[in-house]
Amino acid sequence: MSKFTTYLIIGGLGVIIYLTFRLWNDPLAQYPGPFIAKFSNLWMCYHTWSCDLPERVLELHQQYGPVIRVGPNNLDFDGKAAIPKIYKAGRSMPKSDFYQGFTAIQPNLFGTQDEDLHALRRRQMAHSFSAASLKDMENIFDGHIAILLQRLDKFAESGEAFDLKEAISFFTYDMIGELAFGTNFESQKAADPENLPPIPDHVLLACMIGIMSGLLPYSKAVVAWLPFSWSRRLINGRNKLRKQAMACVDAAMSKEDGSKNLLTHLIQARDPDTGASLTKANISSEAFGFLVAGAHTTSSTLTLLFFHLFHNPQVLKKLVDELDSELPLLRETGVPYTMSLLEKNLPYEMACVRENFRMSPVFTMSLPRVVTETQGLDIDGFHVPSKTSVAITNHAIHHNPKIWGNSHDVFNPERWMGKDSRDYATLLMPFGIGHRSCIGRNIAMINILKVTSTLLKNYEFELLNREESLEILHGGVAEKRGPLMCTVKMRY
Repeated sequence: MSKFTTYLIIGGLGVIIYLTFRLWNDPLAQYPGPFIAKFSNLWMCYHTWSCDLPERVLELHQQYGPVIRVGPNNLDFDGKAAIPKIYKAGRSMPKSDFYQGFTAIQPNLFGTQDEDLHALRRRQMAHSFSAASLKDMENIFDGHIAILLQRLDKFAESGEAFDLKEAISFFTYDMIGELAFGTNFESQKAADPENLPPIPDHVLLACMIGIMSGLLPYSKAVVAWLPFSWSRRLINGRNKLRKQAMACVDAAMSKEDGSKNLLTHLIQARDPDTGASLTKANISSEAFGFLVAGAHTTSSTLTLLFFHLFHNPQVLKKLVDELDSELPLLRETGVPYTMSLLEKNLPYEMACVRENFRMSPVFTMSLPRVVTETQGLDIDGFHVPSKTSVAITNHAIHHNPKIWGNSHDVFNPERWMGKDSRDYATLLMPFGIGHRSCIGRNIAMINILKVTSTLLKNYEFELLNREESLEILHGGVAEKRGPLMCTVKMRY
């Protein structure tokens, strides 16, 4: 018998022994799911790479019920009773090692597992992201919307078809550049998609590394040296974002013009206990988070909202009627719509926004937490052993027919206008939920409400392909596959 054959037999016996041990000593054996998930995270990794993990998780819930197993130590829930147990338990349910995949410089507000660090950063940054602070910077949003309107005017005059998804992406990228860094990236002016940051590549890479967190830190090193074009693309995308964030920090720290933006607030922040300022690496890591989270999620949300509105003409008409009754034409007043006006007088628009959050959530990556109680924890009637990673997938709970009925696949804003809307609102998690929820939700809502109101009040859009079905790429942060091609004309 050759040495190779001997090693092969020994290796095979080792695998058999390992699998047998897992089956006989499996604390999660009672929970259904893909067979391979009993032994490996490869099922999650494969479907993350295929950009369809949330859809597969939804299918498993429809097949097996409210709790499924998606990895050797990973459970996913889709019931409303699981939300407070997982996401409103504070420090007793910390973030899992999954989030280590998102660290490109140092752990930042989103990715850190250190609860003390998170609490400190949250205190240092909360004022900058408050509604009051953002109101003082509302002119930044309005300035970039004005540039978007200029582009739409040109398309209306020429009758040229254009990609609304791309136009919105240019707008959100420029807006976050000035709001966060005091820098105008001028992507609306250049109108070149090559100038858009490779955020989807970074998020996809982070999710895949995070899912295989048991291999950290080796997995990061291995991925960096893989000879495949796809791995090089993802690594290069992350490196490009890192360099851009650090360049923005260098530029901001060298300025002495007294300008106010999210980054200058962070530079000036101090530890309330020691008075120490943040290091350059600290600031750069948060700047990286601004760049990643601030633009792509909002542009994807707006694109999906417009897709649903354009494919539901009765809903669109009702929304436009509300806008006509409450808002003046910009061409008559020249005054941008303020957030105080939009938030107070447009209930149907808010219903459409919420239904879009439910129907097509953008933040579809799993947000796992770890059970730390030594005796385990009961979640939605199921006992979960200590050290198990648990999560709720937005896409699954937002399409649970036991909550939303058989119309869960129908875009119906009316569900947010009835008596159940208050209860429904507790089930929406577009910005996460609990003490680790997204600090930038106010920025996102300002963009969504301002852009939707301004565009639909002043323009009429016509889809080039009304028969197009919606395909979504779920690469951690979801986005519509392909362009949203339209023509546009001025309404008045």
